[in-house]
Amino acid sequence: MATILQYKDVKRTAVLIPAYREETTVAEVVAEARRYLPDVIVVDDASDDATVQRAEGAGATVIRRAVNGGKGASLIEGFQYVLQHDFDAVIALDADGFHDPNQIPKFLETYQRTHIPVLIGSRMAEPEKIPMVRRWSIRVMSYWLNRLMGVYVSDPPCGFRFYRCDVLPFLLETGSALPAEFETLLHIASRQIRVGSVRISKKPHRHKSWISPFRDIVRFSRVLRKYYRRRREEASRKRQEGHSDA
Repeated sequence: MATILQYKDVKRTAVLIPAYREETTVAEVVAEARRYLPDVIVVDDASDDATVQRAEGAGATVIRRAVNGGKGASLIEGFQYVLQHDFDAVIALDADGFHDPNQIPKFLETYQRTHIPVLIGSRMAEPEKIPMVRRWSIRVMSYWLNRLMGVYVSDPPCGFRFYRCDVLPFLLETGSALPAEFETLLHIASRQIRVGSVRISKKPHRHKSWISPFRDIVRFSRVLRKYYRRRREEASRKRQEGHSDA
């Protein structure tokens, strides 16, 4: 089912940062983000260190979760907050410093130029800076997302993203407690909402664990199975409803 989203002028954009035990980096990330956008929201996922205090000290609005629920739960709470406070768009990025807040203007400029309501950061403009195994996993996920859903995103696992706020209700309506990057893209693709990419550079000397590409492929496979199982269940339910009406 296609979802028609009209062009919307974006005047108020928030930065959303899910965080868990990021006391060493969160203040720097918040301070750099606030150079470009004044409204920075950190959702603390029940950290037991100084993450909250350092985020607040850097000028962020902090939402404190009482129970650790993972990145997905923090994003949900943050999305609900920006909707309740009438923002026009939100840019999500990680608290560990892997995403460079100085790339924020690229998302804003790309939206103003293209009016695409969902923009995904892409590190593939500098493939030589990405470890070979991770580069391979990104290309596998990109290929299958395009083949199965007809949506090309050059860096599907990237969590550095721009969402126009009229897209968020479609992400929240599934009731999922874990809107993983891939699951989010599948749901957007099923709605035929336009998705674009923004070329970004990663911060020097910031590296994710070497095992994450394999973990990402496993998660991607699980999300695909879950998505198609749900599609089959919905189709079966509609057939049954059609038979009962007859």
